[in-house]
Amino acid sequence: MSRLLAAITAVTICAGSVVALERPAPPLNPATTTACAARDNATKLEWHAVEPSDAVEMARWCRAVGAPLVTNMADAAEPPALEEFVTLSWNAHLAEGELPALIEELKAGGFTNGRPVKHFALLVQELYRRGDQVPQFDDRDRTAFAIVPRDPESPDVEDYAAGLGLSLLYVPSMRNGAELREDRGNAIISTEVLHDAMAIELPLARQRRVAIGAGVDVMTATGVQRLELVNAHLEPLGAPRTLWVFKNPRGRQVRAILDLLDDPRYTNPNVAGVVLGADSTTVFGGDREDGYRHARAWSTSLRQEDRRRTHTMGRLDYLFFRLDEGWAASTERLDRKFGSDHHPVIGRVVPIPR
Repeated sequence: MSRLLAAITAVTICAGSVVALERPAPPLNPATTTACAARDNATKLEWHAVEPSDAVEMARWCRAVGAPLVTNMADAAEPPALEEFVTLSWNAHLAEGELPALIEELKAGGFTNGRPVKHFALLVQELYRRGDQVPQFDDRDRTAFAIVPRDPESPDVEDYAAGLGLSLLYVPSMRNGAELREDRGNAIISTEVLHDAMAIELPLARQRRVAIGAGVDVMTATGVQRLELVNAHLEPLGAPRTLWVFKNPRGRQVRAILDLLDDPRYTNPNVAGVVLGADSTTVFGGDREDGYRHARAWSTSLRQEDRRRTHTMGRLDYLFFRLDEGWAASTERLDRKFGSDHHPVIGRVVPIPR
């Protein structure tokens, strides 16, 4: 029993909340619907709902957050070569992460043996937004407990959208506390225009989790192609009815993402490949978990992985690649955390010599 309590405590800390349970809510009102303005009015996004049985409960979480945020840079004169495009996955731990410093060092070549990086995409988990874009909380809806403490003047995703000079897609998954006008979720930040933004509500366990995606144009030997980017933050705990730890929801959530990636959007000849970044929260089983094994089997182009832990609880953060024939990818864990409790993971693509 002591080991079980220790495991629950560890995952609670990893989940990024003071207490990793959703805020209790009154019983459902029969008039409750599945409508949610933050999702239903997001005209710039293509939405996917995995399990219709979750719709009412998902809506209660969704109504507590603000609308997605999409900002794009002007089209570049020419897309970057695929081998010059760098991807990076990182859990920023809300306001604790030093995102501008990470980007500055990436651009300067600090992670690429001194070679400056001009073209990249960051797949970032746990960014947050504060302000009137987040609605007042209604006790009929759902919220996570707030992640605190932090500097109240620290930049949020709206500040990054205005100040970084990069394309940005942000989709909140959950509210960051009932008393705060804040939400938190995933973002894709890139030097390139983000095309055809999408979001997928993953199978519900304890909290609403929304994976997001967008495409960027890259140049290959066959011409301009689309590289699809997907970013996910999986559920660290099961549902309360399973006592949180006795049912692992991550395999089902990864399977839902991979099923979507079978769609012609991601498999047609104009697609150079797909990159999946994730904080997989694989605390209990690591790379023995179904979630990792499903993604790793799908990731046919990943030839070399840095297997060092990315968090005090183990290796939680990953990049997976499925590219056209003739390309290979590798990942490396960065040594510096940039204020977060997670190490970033960087991924690079190279052509396979013929």
